[in-house]
Amino acid sequence: MKKILLTIAIAAISASSAFAQESPAQGLRWKGIMNNGFWSNWEITVGGGVNYTAWNGVGLSDQEAIGDLGWMVEGGLTKWFNPIVGTRVFLAVGKLNSSDDNGVTGGWIMPHADALINLSNWIGGYREDRVYYAKVFAGFGASFVNVSNDGSAGFAFNAGLLNSFRVCDALDINLELKGILTAGRDMPRVVSSLADKYGQIYTATVGITYRFNKRNWDKAYTQEEIDGYLAAIEALESGLADAHRNEGKLAERLAAQKAATDQAMKDNEALRNELAKKQDKVISSTAIFFNFDSAKLLDRAKASLQILQETINAAPKSQVFTLVGHADVKTGTAEYNQKLSERRAKAVYDYLVEQGVNPDQLTWKGVGSTQNIFPINGTNRVVIVK
Repeated sequence: MKKILLTIAIAAISASSAFAQESPAQGLRWKGIMNNGFWSNWEITVGGGVNYTAWNGVGLSDQEAIGDLGWMVEGGLTKWFNPIVGTRVFLAVGKLNSSDDNGVTGGWIMPHADALINLSNWIGGYREDRVYYAKVFAGFGASFVNVSNDGSAGFAFNAGLLNSFRVCDALDINLELKGILTAGRDMPRVVSSLADKYGQIYTATVGITYRFNKRNWDKAYTQEEIDGYLAAIEALESGLADAHRNEGKLAERLAAQKAATDQAMKDNEALRNELAKKQDKVISSTAIFFNFDSAKLLDRAKASLQILQETINAAPKSQVFTLVGHADVKTGTAEYNQKLSERRAKAVYDYLVEQGVNPDQLTWKGVGSTQNIFPINGTNRVVIVK
């Protein structure tokens, strides 16, 4: 018995898997859906209803034997390979009632494996928000019939329509209509007069299905879409590369600007130093120092006057420079110091004129020792250029 059931299950799953693998190549409308893994899209179903049993090769209008309504229950597992193709392994149990005077009663058990086709997804395309699903199925299994303590077993074929109504993402309510065909030799000898013919069981059941995770299906991208995504990625990478290149160029420009700024700062510093040197020269050239009680120009004084000469020659012709002679207050009389300061101023004037300075830009005078400007007495033996 176990070998029979195992053979049925393997055959049904193999047939459904083959159909599932071949279907995309046939251009079905769900080919854009990606198949999930083996442990996805499993369902468990339980239900119950009524069955009508007949035993004749003619049909319902000419039934003999044990035809009448009886109850039945069933349940099992379903696996969907894609939105259209699935398989299931079910166990159905029913009770037989006789409508004739024989009073025949009994029961039947049928384990079976079916292949399922979801017509709604096949015809209308896969949609997660669909409420109603029409599914057809067909399969085979074993029938075990016991009538009035007389039983037998054999193969049976079943087919039908499964109507599923989606209550929520995890639950369906089902209305299943099914017909079962079993060979005559599988029925008890109580109906031996009809041997070698076939029995018919018609069932109508209502059930509930729980859908395990993962329940839905992911989109499978076409080669055109993949190429589009790759092109977009390539464009993004190209844009990033351009950004990196621009960043490098910007860094180079910033480095060049920094170098130019540093050079400008160095040049500015050098200019300030040069101006400071010139200012020092100008400052040193505006004070011409003399020895004690002397109006004779010193050699270092002549060097300072050379710089002063350049300054005067560079000045506007209208600018006049005044040479003011001084004497220190601690030596000599006021009268003597006045004359000494005048001789010192005149000595500077004469030297500058001899060096080519325009005399119209020069004037000189002595102030004696009345205007000492330096705190050290000896440094007031000087001519100041103003």
